[in-house]
Amino acid sequence: MFYEDIPVGQLTALGETMFSREMILAYGKRFDPRIVAQAAGGRAPLVASGLHVAAAGMRRLVDTRSALRAAMAERGESLPQLGVSPGFKDMRWPCPVHEEDIVSYSIETVSKRETSKPKWGLVGNRFLGVNQRGQEVLVFSSAVLIFRRLGDLSDTVSGTRHFS
Repeated sequence: MFYEDIPVGQLTALGETMFSREMILAYGKRFDPRIVAQAAGGRAPLVASGLHVAAAGMRRLVDTRSALRAAMAERGESLPQLGVSPGFKDMRWPCPVHEEDIVSYSIETVSKRETSKPKWGLVGNRFLGVNQRGQEVLVFSSAVLIFRRLGDLSDTVSGTRHFS
């Protein structure tokens, strides 16, 4: 989507991830030895690493963005360049994610502003992960540069393959 197509207040559902014991352990073996130690202690339900919860949310975000771009390409629309993110802030995990929890992810556009670069606008988002009990398990704010429709049309690409 182009900058002009994104309204403040837009809420986008990104999908969900179920955190099975096997999934949590596989992540722990690669990235978080505390989980392996937790599992070695017995059959108590495991708790997912916060970064695992965030990574799963990022996967949902990328998959959703890819699907939106594919739909645009299928309709023959120009695809905007993909922008970079100057980062995120205030990442927190208010409640733990236990094995068998299902986390639903969403992103809400909370702000937009022009930038000094006429081809790009800056969009502020609130990213949220909520478990099946309605508890927030991941919250952070992010910003991303989004290509403007008003930019030079030579910077857009038709079709599904455009990597910037």
